[in-house]
Amino acid sequence: MYVECFKNNGIDYLRLVQSNRVENSRGIKTARKNVIFNIGPLSKFDDGKPDYIERLKTSFKAGNPIIKSLEQYCENSGFPITHKFSITEGSPDCFGNPKIFSNVLLERILEELGLRDFFSSYKGFTKIQYDVYGFAKLLIFGRVLNPSSKISTVKQNNDYFEPILDNYNSDNVYDTLDFIYNNKNKIIRRINTNLVKKANRSPKIIYYDVTNFYFEIEDADEDILDENGNPIKEGLRKNGVSKEERKLPIVQMGLFMDDNGIPISIEAFPRKHIRSSNFKTSFKK
Repeated sequence: MYVECFKNNGIDYLRLVQSNRVENSRGIKTARKNVIFNIGPLSKFDDGKPDYIERLKTSFKAGNPIIKSLEQYCENSGFPITHKFSITEGSPDCFGNPKIFSNVLLERILEELGLRDFFSSYKGFTKIQYDVYGFAKLLIFGRVLNPSSKISTVKQNNDYFEPILDNYNSDNVYDTLDFIYNNKNKIIRRINTNLVKKANRSPKIIYYDVTNFYFEIEDADEDILDENGNPIKEGLRKNGVSKEERKLPIVQMGLFMDDNGIPISIEAFPRKHIRSSNFKTSFKK
């Protein structure tokens, strides 16, 4: 397939065509052109820079066309990945076994998002001894495939077709949570970078939603104050208006999403106190 520029009523148009060799009535093979996709008038896409048509043709051949609607027609030049499985007839490890196997797809997604390389590099940099990426995978797989508590999620390790962890201390799941929390912004940037590169994520339209969730505790978190009584850090769990109408401390959560509904960033913050006097003042104004 290739991009062609042609004239129609004196106007330049672009189209994607494919040339095939067919045999005519005399038995002679000739070239026949088939139109695959009518792109539209050249004036709609021409950026005004020199050699636009040549640049378009070159970008299409390279698999990264400057006209986004052509991306679906680009050939994948990558090498196919072959997965080999060996199963003995009658073995309890056959696919009929209830062990979880769908994590293979999820693991591939984590690799494409750059998380495998991220966790591996930071493990070496911080001299972490336990398998931080293995614990992170267990937490992610468990949340998607079989949600449970953190410790129960670690116990699901042997439920997979091939265990995720070897010779592990289950308490390291809490160390992993600390690692993820301390590196949250870096993890989000890594995911966003790969989504922009590999999924053409666009920031033109961003959606925002906010909600809150409650904790089964009676008292809200106290603020941390300095020696003069000035606030240093505000407690996270505060009393407020719960969506379940429970009189328990809650946490506010905000979420940004792109136009495909894929999260961009998430943040938890204290629920701000709202006094009735504030409403009265605003209504008067």
